[in-house]
Formats: sequence, C-alpha cells, structure tokens
Amino acid sequence: MSEISRRGFSAALGLAPAGAAAQGQAVLELPVWQRGGGEGERFSFPGPPSPRTHWRVASPGRKYFPERLPALFERTIEVDSWTGGEGALVWIFTGPCGGFTVEAGGGRVRLTSRYYDSTGLDDGPGRQAEQARPAGAAAKPGEPRPPTVTARHPERIREEGQVAYRGDLRSITVAADHRQTFRVRLNGKEALVAKSPLDLHRHQLAYSGAEAKVEGRLLPASGESARVEVEEREEYQEMLGFGGIAALPAFAELGAEGAAEWWRLLAEYNLLLQREYPNGAMLNEAMSNWDTLADASPHYYGDNFPNSEVTNFEYLRGIRRLGGKVIFEFWELPLWARRRDAGGKALSSPVVGQYVRAMVRYCEVSKERTGAAPEIVGIQNEVAQSVEDWRAMTVALRRGLDSAGFRTTRIHSHNASNAKAGIEALKGVRMDAAAWAATDYATSNLYDFQQCFHDPDAFDARLAELRAASGEKPFLAVELCVNHREYQARSYRLALSMAQLYHKALTQLNAEVLMYCWTLLNVEQPSYGWTRTLFAPDAERGLRPAATSHQLRTFGAYSRRVRAGMKRVKAVSSSDGLLAVAFAGSAQGRRQRTVVLLNRSCFEQKVELEWKGAEFLWCETASLRQENAVSRTAGPVAEVTVAPGSIVTLSNVALGKAAAGQA
Repeated sequence: MSEISRRGFSAALGLAPAGAAAQGQAVLELPVWQRGGGEGERFSFPGPPSPRTHWRVASPGRKYFPERLPALFERTIEVDSWTGGEGALVWIFTGPCGGFTVEAGGGRVRLTSRYYDSTGLDDGPGRQAEQARPAGAAAKPGEPRPPTVTARHPERIREEGQVAYRGDLRSITVAADHRQTFRVRLNGKEALVAKSPLDLHRHQLAYSGAEAKVEGRLLPASGESARVEVEEREEYQEMLGFGGIAALPAFAELGAEGAAEWWRLLAEYNLLLQREYPNGAMLNEAMSNWDTLADASPHYYGDNFPNSEVTNFEYLRGIRRLGGKVIFEFWELPLWARRRDAGGKALSSPVVGQYVRAMVRYCEVSKERTGAAPEIVGIQNEVAQSVEDWRAMTVALRRGLDSAGFRTTRIHSHNASNAKAGIEALKGVRMDAAAWAATDYATSNLYDFQQCFHDPDAFDARLAELRAASGEKPFLAVELCVNHREYQARSYRLALSMAQLYHKALTQLNAEVLMYCWTLLNVEQPSYGWTRTLFAPDAERGLRPAATSHQLRTFGAYSRRVRAGMKRVKAVSSSDGLLAVAFAGSAQGRRQRTVVLLNRSCFEQKVELEWKGAEFLWCETASLRQENAVSRTAGPVAEVTVAPGSIVTLSNVALGKAAAGQA
C-alpha cells in the first residue's frame, strides 16, 4: 500500500500522525501485561491484498470481527508481535448513529467519536484530509500534501482525548459500561474515558502507518456467576401499578384502528394508570369545558405541535374497562383560581377556596361521566409555591373531598421537579400535623437522577433522604423520563440507565407506582419522542401508535408482568453488577410470581436463582436487539443466563389483554 493511501486512511478517520502526542502532556507508564487465557480470534497485518481492480479503497485491509456486540461490553485485543514501522492499530466501533475509533501505537493513544446519522453533520463536499489533524500538528517541511478525502456519507469527528504512553504496548481494552462511558485501557491501565450514550453494534481492526508486521488476537469475552435468593415471606410495598400521561390530542389522532391498537398495547404493557393533565389555564369558571378540545391549554415542546392539556372522559372510561385507575392534578391552575399582584398579574399561589372548588368539581364530573372519581389526586405538579400554600391546599382539599362524598379519593403531595426539591417540600409539609395527616402518598419527580448517569449509585444517598422525608407515607414515582438536552438520543444505553432508576425507586423508595412522563405524545422533532414518551402516533404508518425508542422495552421489563396488588418481596443478589427485584401475589387462587434481573455489568452473568416453590411460564428479554421477546419456560428455573446490558423477566403472570370491543 502506498504512503498516500495510508495517509488518506488516517485522515478519513480523523486520526493524527502516529507519535504526535500533545505537548506538555503527562506520559502514561504502561505496566507489564500478563497474557490472557483462551484462544480468541486471531488477526495479522498486513493482510492479503484485495482482488478487486475497479474499486480501490485508500485504506489497508481490515479484520472484521463477526460478533454483534451486546449493549454493554468489554473487549481486549492482545498483541503477540509488532515488528517494524511506527504506525498504529486502529480499532473501529460502529453503531446506528455513530461510533468510536481507538488509535494506539508509536507512543500515543487517541480516542475519537464519529457521528454519521444526519446530513446536518456534514462539513461539505471535498473535505481535506489535513483538516482532520489536531491543533498544533502542522505538516512537516517537504511532507506531501494529503489527498482530498471525499467520504460517501455525512460525518462529523470529535476528539475525545489523547495521551502519550511509554512502555511495551501488549494489549488494548475497550469497555462500554452502565455509566454512559466508553473507556480505553492499555496493558490494563486506564488511559482515556469518553462520556457518551452511543449504542455500538460491530467492531473492526486495521493498521495504519509505516510498513510493519503486527499479529495478535481478540481475547474471548469473559463471563461471571451470580446468585439471587428470593424470600417471599419478607414483604414490602404493595404495587398500585404502572402508567403515565397519554396526551389526549395525540390519542384523538389515532383513528379507529390506531385506537384499537393503543388499547391492546396498554393492556399488554400493563400501563393502566392514567395521570391526567387536564385543562388548566383555559378552564372557564363554570368548569363546563374540561373536555372541549378547542379550549385545551397548549403544552409545547420545541417546534412540535401542542400536546394540549385537556380531558377525554370517554378515554378514562376505556382505562377503567381495562381495570385501570386515574391520578389527577393540575399543572397550571385556572386563572380565576390564582392570586394576583398589585398590578393584576396572576401569580402561582392559589386562591385556596377556588382551587378546592375546581378539584372537587373535576371529581364530580368524572364520576358522572365515567362512573368513578379519580382514585388519587395530587396537590400540584412542579409549580414553585410556598410550603404554606401546600399545607393550606392539602388540608382544604381533604375537607372539600370529604364534604362532597369523595372520602376514598386519596391525596398525594406536591411533586417537585427533582428529588432535592421534593425532600424540602416533604419536610415542610410534615411540620404541619394536619397537612401531613391529610397526605396519603409522598411524591417527587426524579429528574436529578440524570446528574448521576455517569455514577448511578451516587444517587442512592439522595434517595435515602427522600425516603426519610416521606416518613411512613408510601411513595409514588409519578413522573420519570429523560429531559436533559445532552441526553436526547435514541439510545438503548440511556434506557438502561433509566432501568437502574426503576430498580432503585422500587427497592430504595418502596415506590408503589412507576409512571413514565408520557405514554403517548404528539411528536414532530424525534428527539423529544426518544426520551420523553414511550409511544407516538406514527405518521408514516397510518398514525398507529409506535414505540419511539428503546425506553418502552426497559420500562416494560418491569411493568408487563407486575400486576396491581402484587407485593415486592425480598430478593438479594450476590453481584453488584446484577440487580434483582421480585414480586409475589395471588389472583383467582393462583400464586403470582415475577422476578426481574438487570445485568448492568460488561460481562455475561450465569445466575443461580433460589426461590422456593417458584415456577415460571415465561421468560422475557429486553436488550439492545430484543423488544420484550417472550419464550416459554416450564416449572422451576434454577439457572438463567443474562447477557450484559440486558434485562430478563421470569414470570407466571400472563400479559394483559384489551377488553372486548376495544381491540
């Protein structure tokens, strides 16, 4: 291969000339590498030349590894011999939206990320190879001008880091882990880390630089063992269920066939709790337009069409036909129920009497139109108010509900946008004995978990504070999703991070409810669908409801086979990398059992399951490539294999079905 073609290959990948370590950078001292076990898959460079004569590619031959990578992984290439030349091994990882490239050799390792899923990433035609050089790496005197590199796809390359090293390079290890990071180790010593939610599917290896002979192997993937013991005599919270907010204007778009499909999906995924975002600011004082679509309060996301706040009582009847329940609260109060400043501007603080009148009237109309009032009502969602307001609202609401005959309707606390604010809100309400006595459930949204995506267990201390602030009140996790700008990605690894939050909410907060923010949302800009909602009407498939991302499958791993009335029971895992939660109950004289196993390690887990008397009928898998895939099992399960980054649900609980005439 010519020197020009080698240069073209490196430039096309955004790689620096070998040995071009950043000035003033500390040098990584490589430890001695201990040879790994197993045979592995061998590679050798240079490889045989391509037999093609009319399709020449300016790059060396590559070693294409045939495996499909799991969501989380650790892989190591071991160098047996490296003679001659000052080039570099180039390890290329690719996925549906982008990938990583690791270049190691000549005393330097460099990590770059590449995004190639949009023409908006393109810098224009005829990109020059020299544009890929890092700052300060100027061409040497007399060095040939690099050729023009015209990629046949859009691409943007970003350097994640580079470091110089000293020593005998014998191994390169990469890991994509549960902390949303991609890590590079040399001879077992960590060299570079990039924070990224990119999913990666395949990998390949090349050699770039001066002529050399390099031989080595890809080491076999490692596995681990774990043991999970379930003791169902030790019980915790009783589950109320799973669900979220269905944007009712989006539901209205579905049409008859789409609506039938929607009821089927709700039943199958057991999303039977509808959290109402009713008409608020546009609600008239007569309260006669709860379900008037034209009077809906617009709720905006970017350039998407409004997902308006409005009620559809016929929809609530459908939820109840499935055996579901309704949770109701205002976000923005009606203008006539808010205080005003001296200039007449509406404040967030309520006129408590008017607030209670609106809440009670909704319960009355709901009972008239659907046969039942909401099972639970909330104080208010994410609105900045004083603790004195929350106390007064709670006490007055309990009194108003009781006077109107809604004594069985429960009240959950104001839900702040994050756990930190929720802790302070709950502490404030607890200081008033009457307000706390009128509070049936503690709530808080948990959006600050996103600050811990790179260290999920760091959130445990805040959850412990939240649990303590909740006191004896059961907890409802009423709004969970990803909404930070940097995490707007169609990524299974992001969905797996959220699954860790579901586990933590169930096991540390004893949450009786898990609700995704939106179950159905009208989405034009897809990034809002990838992380904020489980489904959206698919405009390219007849406006049928369709999963927007991988978030549905990880949420479904918990929701699909845990029914209302089942209780969480003690489940202990021997491995920090394997999270286990179990539920038991009974229905129609049959014992119900479900266990959910989440492998957040980079290694396959062979799990020994000890649950006395438990027999399962189904095994479900949620993973990067499996959307709640179901297989039959029979009787006791002593051992199950859980791939890295996957969630396995074992259960004897059948999936729900829509009511007759709904689907």
